[in-house]
Amino acid sequence: MRAAQLTLAGPEPRFDLVDLPDPVAGPGEVVVELVTAALNRRDWWIWRDPSTAAPITLGSDGAGRVAAVGADVRGIAVGDEVVIDPALGWGDGEDAAAPGFDILGSPAPGTFAERVAVPAINVHPRPAALTWAESAAFPLAGLTAWRAVATCAGAAPGRRVLITGGGSGVSTFCIQIAGALGAEVFVTSGSDAKIARCVELGARQGFRYDDPEWPAQVRAATGGEGVHAVVDSFGGAGWAQALEALARGGVLVNYGDTGGDEATIPVAAIYWAWRSLVGTTMGSPREFRALCEHLATASWRPAIDSVHALGDIAAAARRLTEPDRFGKVVLQIA
Repeated sequence: MRAAQLTLAGPEPRFDLVDLPDPVAGPGEVVVELVTAALNRRDWWIWRDPSTAAPITLGSDGAGRVAAVGADVRGIAVGDEVVIDPALGWGDGEDAAAPGFDILGSPAPGTFAERVAVPAINVHPRPAALTWAESAAFPLAGLTAWRAVATCAGAAPGRRVLITGGGSGVSTFCIQIAGALGAEVFVTSGSDAKIARCVELGARQGFRYDDPEWPAQVRAATGGEGVHAVVDSFGGAGWAQALEALARGGVLVNYGDTGGDEATIPVAAIYWAWRSLVGTTMGSPREFRALCEHLATASWRPAIDSVHALGDIAAAARRLTEPDRFGKVVLQIA
């Protein structure tokens, strides 16, 4: 099979299209013949790290057809159209993943290839309403967004939710999921054009995060109360401002640190206003099933920025980092 492997990690990564042996379905596994895959910020974190051991096949998102079924697998047949849940070994709990939790696409070979072997419990029927590109676009980002917005932020009618950094893959899912669940959605972005796109996706209003007055603007737009939840991927200095935008009793939900891995916040802004801080990443098998069921009937669709051939993965990787990107970058494999 062909695979687009990372062969040199670092600030200027190199990808090569190589021939590899077809994967074999072990006990409890299936092999998926991939039609589409998608890039994530996680891939960027891995390929830019010079200490990453190469060569390696990255990729956490994928959709395709079952090509082989291993021993002890029930209810899955060759030819089934499936999407892959990239959360490996979550465990039985809902509050947090088990100690052995990992994500497909390093160290386990990922989806930037024609075929991939995964645990059978990690494949689910492909939502029929979605295109192949949309099917590959939603698993990792959509699952992260579903847990952040539905489980942690409690998006529902009567709730106001602010999504920071509107325009990223996960944030576009957050906007659409929160809106579909009945919440009133606000966004921040450093681009007026991206704010306009977020409004098209269902946000009520957007604010420029490079304006230091944006928390006051959020409060003004909400009758002085603030939002009930902020769903944030920025971290760093953004937390102090996010707390200013929160209502009393609100929750700051964080799933990333693209703006910095350390934050300084006033402690009283937490306890004196009965606010809470919740960290999250990915989601449980139950949440992935809930997301798939939601997508089967939802009117919204994953936002796709661009689609690239597997052999053009270097261009896809560059597109992932370009500031005007809006939505998911997808690979067409078959």
